[in-house]
Amino acid sequence: MSPFWSSFFGHLRDCGRNANLFVFALAGSLGVLVLAIAVSKTELLRLVLPVLPALSLLAVAWVCVAIHRARVRRRERLHRSPLSDDELRVARSKLRKFRG
Repeated sequence: MSPFWSSFFGHLRDCGRNANLFVFALAGSLGVLVLAIAVSKTELLRLVLPVLPALSLLAVAWVCVAIHRARVRRRERLHRSPLSDDELRVARSKLRKFRG
């Protein structure tokens, strides 16, 4: 492997999860581009064009559902039940220890 690619993948490894998302999005975009070029050069374009609006609606609906689920998960994660009297007493005693 060339030094460029080894340093590039080393940098992506250091970036964490967001870099993986970027690489997958880049590969997916390239795949869609190749597929679009292949379809436009063949007779499939005549068959694919009427299906595109339905596929677009499905994609938009899928994205909306994914966003809604993420927002619900986020709200559930932020919701905390109030502390019991015992838990409050322990927390206050820990705060007093660190202060004094």
